[in-house]
Amino acid sequence: MIFRNAKYFFAQGVKGLVSNSLMTLASIGIVIASLVLFGVFVLFGLNINNIGEQIKDQCEINVYMPNDMSRDDVRAIGSQLGELEFVKEARLYTKEERLQNYKEGVHQDQAEVITTLETDNPLRDAYVLSLTDVRKANAVAIEAAKIKGVEEVTNRQDLIQSILSITNTIKHISAWLLLILAAISIFIISNTIKIGMFARRKEINIMKFVGATDWFIRWPFIIEGMLLGAVGAAVAICIVLFGYSSVFGNLQSFMGNIKLLEASELLSVIVIGFFAMGMTIGMAGSAMSLRKHLHV
Repeated sequence: MIFRNAKYFFAQGVKGLVSNSLMTLASIGIVIASLVLFGVFVLFGLNINNIGEQIKDQCEINVYMPNDMSRDDVRAIGSQLGELEFVKEARLYTKEERLQNYKEGVHQDQAEVITTLETDNPLRDAYVLSLTDVRKANAVAIEAAKIKGVEEVTNRQDLIQSILSITNTIKHISAWLLLILAAISIFIISNTIKIGMFARRKEINIMKFVGATDWFIRWPFIIEGMLLGAVGAAVAICIVLFGYSSVFGNLQSFMGNIKLLEASELLSVIVIGFFAMGMTIGMAGSAMSLRKHLHV
């Protein structure tokens, strides 16, 4: 009995989609547009969060020594840096080590630059401080700069704060955008369902007359709304994942050592999220139309 009813509800839901093809296409189109636009913001936001986490892990403070400082004095300053609160490790990179690292990252066509640097190395000895709490980077940098003999201190705290600020802004924009687009989708879907009700008003009245329950009449329209949302979500998933995969290579090349999230890592989030959102929007549109236009 339950299976037979479910089969009937589903068949009637599909029938409603086919019989109102123009409104069905309009409803599916707005669901697709809503989810694609929202998906772009979600992908951007997830990658910004991911980049922020990577930069947090790399949040180190660079402390530079004067070129004319003796190695003993450099090591003495290193001892003081290692004793600062929130400093996990103070690692020394000599000017020779820094030049070697630079040479390894320079293209071969810049051989003249390398030769010049080897003749007169302008780089300075530097300590790289790794922290136990990246939120204390500014405070540690201030204390490091107070140590006698330190020439310059740099850190990425401002960059991290900027990224976190951008992330929060994107989250707020995405939330408002979703609400606006969802409202538009619900409105159009409700009108699609309403047209189906109007076309089947005689059938509905007959079902009411012979004693059909309210939910027996409602379920086909609810399923119709869910199908609208599911079809729109399926198309939106293909568009978003294909588009992201197409530009991923170029974006990753531009980002260098910062790793972006691959499409495979986002697949489950996109598929589950889009289908849940699309079908919820469809159900909401159906419920809105049923409440206003079907007096059962």
